[in-house]
Amino acid sequence: MSGESSMRIRISKNQERTYFKVPFDVPADVERLDIGYQYTRYSLTASGNVTTRREINIIDLAVERPDGSFAGASGSNRKEITLSAMDSTPGYARAPIMQGRWQIILGAYHVMDDGVTVAIDIRIIHKTLRRFFGDTHMHTTHSDGALSVQELVTLSKQQGLDFMILTDHNIYPDLHFLPECDALTIIPGMEWTHYQGHAGLYCQTQPIRNPFCVNDAQQAKAKLTEAQAAGATLVLNHPFSEPECGWRFGLDLVDFDAVEVWNGPLMTDSNAACLAWWHEQLCAGKHIPVIGGSDFHRIGVMTLPGLPTTALYAMSREPDDLLHAIRAGHAYVKMTPDAPDIDMHCADSIMGDSIPMGGVVDVSIWGLRGGDVVCRITDRECHTAEMPPDTVRYSETYEVADMRFVRYEVKRKMGGLPSVTVALTNPIYAEVK
Repeated sequence: MSGESSMRIRISKNQERTYFKVPFDVPADVERLDIGYQYTRYSLTASGNVTTRREINIIDLAVERPDGSFAGASGSNRKEITLSAMDSTPGYARAPIMQGRWQIILGAYHVMDDGVTVAIDIRIIHKTLRRFFGDTHMHTTHSDGALSVQELVTLSKQQGLDFMILTDHNIYPDLHFLPECDALTIIPGMEWTHYQGHAGLYCQTQPIRNPFCVNDAQQAKAKLTEAQAAGATLVLNHPFSEPECGWRFGLDLVDFDAVEVWNGPLMTDSNAACLAWWHEQLCAGKHIPVIGGSDFHRIGVMTLPGLPTTALYAMSREPDDLLHAIRAGHAYVKMTPDAPDIDMHCADSIMGDSIPMGGVVDVSIWGLRGGDVVCRITDRECHTAEMPPDTVRYSETYEVADMRFVRYEVKRKMGGLPSVTVALTNPIYAEVK
């Protein structure tokens, strides 16, 4: 969704060597601004076979945000610029687009005697809900990983990911050393690592100021509560992992934002135990978002970024929007980046949301193979449908009636092994009166 506007500004000779501002308004929920400007910069004089070009006007460009802060400048070298949180034109800051009155700053460096007209075109690109694929649990040489941040960024891009979350053990990355990457959102974080359990802290500012060390459950609670107060999204990592990395502080120690139900590429016994526990909590009426993460340390057999992949339905690739999608449960998890994809919605409500009892859910699953089993799971039953040969897509419409939630899993036979889970969704919840 976008909006466009144009304006023409007349600059007179007596405004030469001055700066002045041209205001324009930006609504809420904007992802990107494209600004272009044109004016007669050169005069052309033909004499025989020779054409002479003479510079007659020079107009510089800069931009100011609604809060008065400086967005950037490009002099007179660019005819078009882009402003966004992820891929601003060089010379302009990468920052979320603020709602309010912006100012285009024109610098009249040189103006011909009879003045000049500057045509300004502004294109406003609104945020829209769409899917982004990424990995929420990754380690680098900052702790016990084998790859540098830049090497991990390159590998993640090769995997086709849209975002990655850095979670080195007890280390929050120095933001000044994170590379800029137009095609990949890099979200800083850390894995708070203790002998009694691990937790992911995803935050754009340092989540804890003092050393990570604690010696009892109350100190652990205070440390994690401090991180949440600093804006961190708190995720319990591999809580049923054995023998050393499980969560032993008690699953009710803190109000976590999500649980890593799928750690590493396969639905191992510890992942299956976490999945079973999560299902029990859903049946008891709790709303707990789940995600998956590769826990990547080094390249090996079935150890790559995006194994598994967390798919987020978010309004943009900006960190705040991606983290909101995690906390809202607007996500599904799949074994690899090319495993089946899933869309589940009821009108404007999607996975993670609640709908009135009796609401109708539309489900579409694609990237399937013949023999795959689609499982529709509620607190009442598990309904399965095996896909015929040559199946690539499955769709159904399902009424949510007399149940707490509905979610989906896809299972697949691989390499002669019993069926394994290759995709699972967060639920759509029913509003229980």
